[in-house]
Amino acid sequence: MTNSTIETKSAAKKPRISQFRRALWHINRTDLGWLIKGGLSLLNLGKLRQRRALISRLPKSAALSRASQSLERQGYLDVSDIVSRALAEAVATHAEAKLARADALSGQQELGHKSFWVSLLDEDLRNGAYPSSHPFVQYALQPEVLSILAGYMNQLPQLSDVLLTLSRPTENKLTFSQLWHHDHDDKRVCKLFIYLSDVESLNDGPFTFMDAQSSNRFKNARKSHMTDERVFSRVGKDAVHELIAPKFSSFIVDTARCLHMGSRITPGHTRLLYTATYFPPPRIYPEPKPRFYEDGPIDPVSQAVLAP
Repeated sequence: MTNSTIETKSAAKKPRISQFRRALWHINRTDLGWLIKGGLSLLNLGKLRQRRALISRLPKSAALSRASQSLERQGYLDVSDIVSRALAEAVATHAEAKLARADALSGQQELGHKSFWVSLLDEDLRNGAYPSSHPFVQYALQPEVLSILAGYMNQLPQLSDVLLTLSRPTENKLTFSQLWHHDHDDKRVCKLFIYLSDVESLNDGPFTFMDAQSSNRFKNARKSHMTDERVFSRVGKDAVHELIAPKFSSFIVDTARCLHMGSRITPGHTRLLYTATYFPPPRIYPEPKPRFYEDGPIDPVSQAVLAP
């Protein structure tokens, strides 16, 4: 099946974005988004206090505190030595079964506007939601990760989604997340990644970004997605971090603060990537349908992290 066929099929499924959500997105690209965030926080003060109280149940250590502080300073953090290798291997095992069926699943993907991505996890959804026992969800619920994020956000994070994406080469010009951009879904958007394949060179399309300080030069930029030429006319290439790393490398990036791009795959190469996305509640956008459901016993912290 060709990429054009995939795009045509998926385009028919793509929901239209309301003018209200579009306006919110543009507002959220500016500092005015903080006013909306502050107003929503005041309206949800009681619920936020209850969530903050749950932070006391998370593990605490000097190392985790330093990790939160590093994430605050730089906007990114390598957590390869903090996360559970057993949970990462469970994720990889699940991913390998999906990878074997990538061509079949590509025609069903929801991310149709990104022809360079194949979304491999959609078939695990039940009524649009993942079970809490799913290995991809369990990886996102690791107490150490939640502790780092809570220290950074000053709030118990909310898990928004988990993804498994296979990046493949295309003959199309660079587009969407292959271009430099910030994520404007909220004022803080933390993504936890695992490389599920070795990323040995630029041919493998490494996740590429600038730290928060360098990215500030593009704050309130008029264009949401920018070419290399536009970006490097304002900042030197020495500001760029190219995450070339082996399989099972895991890292957190605040993609609302760090200008980033990726998935620039050359022929003969692919990249398999796990992504979990977190926000500090309450969301700036209206809550979508629940993305997770409980299918067994679950602790109060995890329950709150998964709750809309």
